[in-house]
Amino acid sequence: MTRPIFARHADGTRVANVADIIRRRAAATPDLVAVIEPSRTTTFGGLDERSNRVAQALLAAGVSPGDRVAYIGANAPEFLEVLYGATKAGAIATAINNRLALPEIAAILADASPAVLVVDNPALVPSGTQAVCTGPAYETWLSTVDSLDPRVPVGPDDTAVIFYTSGTTGRPKGIMLSGDNLGQALATMHYDMDLTTSSVAMAPIPYFHISGLGLALVANLNGAALLLETAASPADLIELLSARRVSHAAVVPTILQTLLNLPRTRSTDWSALRYLVYGAMPIPLPVIQAATEVFGCRFLQSYGLTESTGGVTVLWPSDHLPDEPWKERRLRSVGRPMPGVALRVVDPVTLDDLPPGARGEVLIGGGHVMQGYWRNPSATAATIVDGWVRTGDGGSFDEDGYLYLHDRIKDMIVSGGENVYPAEVESVLTGHPHVLEVAVVGVPSERWGESPIAVVVANGPVDDLIPWCRERLAHFKCPVAVHVVDALPRNASGKLLKHALRTTYA
Repeated sequence: MTRPIFARHADGTRVANVADIIRRRAAATPDLVAVIEPSRTTTFGGLDERSNRVAQALLAAGVSPGDRVAYIGANAPEFLEVLYGATKAGAIATAINNRLALPEIAAILADASPAVLVVDNPALVPSGTQAVCTGPAYETWLSTVDSLDPRVPVGPDDTAVIFYTSGTTGRPKGIMLSGDNLGQALATMHYDMDLTTSSVAMAPIPYFHISGLGLALVANLNGAALLLETAASPADLIELLSARRVSHAAVVPTILQTLLNLPRTRSTDWSALRYLVYGAMPIPLPVIQAATEVFGCRFLQSYGLTESTGGVTVLWPSDHLPDEPWKERRLRSVGRPMPGVALRVVDPVTLDDLPPGARGEVLIGGGHVMQGYWRNPSATAATIVDGWVRTGDGGSFDEDGYLYLHDRIKDMIVSGGENVYPAEVESVLTGHPHVLEVAVVGVPSERWGESPIAVVVANGPVDDLIPWCRERLAHFKCPVAVHVVDALPRNASGKLLKHALRTTYA
């Protein structure tokens, strides 16, 4: 049976309108818990009713179809209320990173020009901006209107949400995604993660990231509860996952390795846990094997961009337990294209397709492709070429169609005339038992032009890291120096700042 490329509601109709997710879920299971917080829960019926009030309050404030409604704050039911309420009013929900500095927030707000801003911290509101603060003011705002769904018509091709890029290569750009974009992006999670009305999903991923929003929407779509609690330490995370009977969790590989090193992990009851979803980097086979033994769950990895409405590839659970030694290499991949996604690897200059094994730039096509950048046609034209998103990521396919990432095109190191792909070196270094995080960058070399170095966050001695690498890679790919740091530099969105490392160690 061919898997549908659109997520679908229980009645079989496809998801192409964000507001319909909560409308139909509330009609089906109004009394089920939608959101779990430390001190309160919110039902689907309550979330639907409050988002109706948000829609009515927006209309009363003069919001028109196509206007932007921005939210700045932590993951909370209010975010979902604003998201669904904005769509019910025909507006465009705009998610803004609450970790940014005030001048950065002011620049994004100037670009988005929201008609209404909802914020959980008044200190984040630039001078002169009209805003509603969550808490008493927000409750008063909602109490002045009725709870009738206004049902302003919204089409599948209308812009539903705008996310802003992190701005690592210039000023942040607003990424416009439609209801159709989101409906296709939710399909794989909808059909292949076995989320049900008894599931509890947890992801410490902010909803201003497409991956965080995607998990929230697919949980709502399937009637699962979203757990909005955070853990202060790995030990607390164990307690939280176990006590709340979490069935679906998103983790980063370094956290997984840390958990496996704690004796308490092995004595905990993990019978409720069904899926661990991860990204950002591969997980070495020994870690996967240990995690499978301890947690007894399935693993999923995905790769994608906000410009592609999130994940476009999947490394399936079956790929994480290779039954043949030669299949172990798949764990270094990000999987194969999702249904309905077209992927190419091309020469970054000519854009000609390259054969399996050849490295080039990854291009993404299909219904996941964003509508474009908000008020930025030149950036849109540079990124979407003939319907394909230029990712800037280096990659290659194997003969079976699995995609392997090799690094950002601009991050490639040329050492002695040889191309060195940092992601390949980082994958090897991550396999060292004492390496928690690593970044490989090129620094100037009089002899070789550039030489790779490794900047490492470690939990033990790494004096043998260069010999470790030389046993597993050609010598020209191996770092010439290792620098141990407490933390790698990241921006407010959590993205690694390799340019800062190159400047520091040049």
